[in-house]
Amino acid sequence: MNKANKYFKTGLLIFILLTISIFTSLFFEQAGFTALFFVCVIISIILSLGMLLLLLQTKREIEKLNDEVNNLRRIRHHEKASVETNKQTDVDENQRYTEFRIEEKLARILPPEGTHFDNANAYSEKLLQNIAKELDIVQGLFFVFNDADQVFNISSEYAYYSEERPKSFPIGETLPGQAAKNGQLLNLKEIPKGYVTVLSGLGNNAPPHLIIAPVVCGENSIGVIEIASFKPFGENEELLVRRICELMAQRLNELRN
Repeated sequence: MNKANKYFKTGLLIFILLTISIFTSLFFEQAGFTALFFVCVIISIILSLGMLLLLLQTKREIEKLNDEVNNLRRIRHHEKASVETNKQTDVDENQRYTEFRIEEKLARILPPEGTHFDNANAYSEKLLQNIAKELDIVQGLFFVFNDADQVFNISSEYAYYSEERPKSFPIGETLPGQAAKNGQLLNLKEIPKGYVTVLSGLGNNAPPHLIIAPVVCGENSIGVIEIASFKPFGENEELLVRRICELMAQRLNELRN
């Protein structure tokens, strides 16, 4: 900015002197003062050259300023790109970490290949026990579809205390029946009153959070898992339960048949 002001003032001064010199030379020419006329012409030429040099210098300064602005833009662009890259790297790292943790949990929940189970009840009971160790659940139910009756019957329970066993249901009826029909996991933040009750030394408590997940084999739901907790189930828990249902479907189908 200081240079611009300096060039402007210098250019303005040269322009004024050049104008005066031109008019003076014209005056001397008309007056017949030849020597003074040539002096004024020479001064005008010198001032014109000075104006030209000033314009060239101004042009170089403008180009230099433009280069600095472009360099600054490039630097900011690179900084922005670097920030975006770092953000994406953090997202990728978090995703890989989450996948790694889920795979770890799956390895502890799903019984190893070759583990023998007499029937679907024994298999589902072991799964509920393992799920309870990995997730902070207070109650769990596992229903298996009976092809003959076309209903889901209770197969195994975790921390379920009641004089009556969980009731069977056809596909499409009750919350687990709807989950089986749609083939979609339900993550309920508010459980209907009286739906789940947990007995403890402090009395009867109703956990507010519930996941109901269908076990789908092919195009059919062959089982339903219900797990309840006093803590909310997040996206990682949903993903873990979905993966459990996917990986156990074929094994459960073989055992129930």
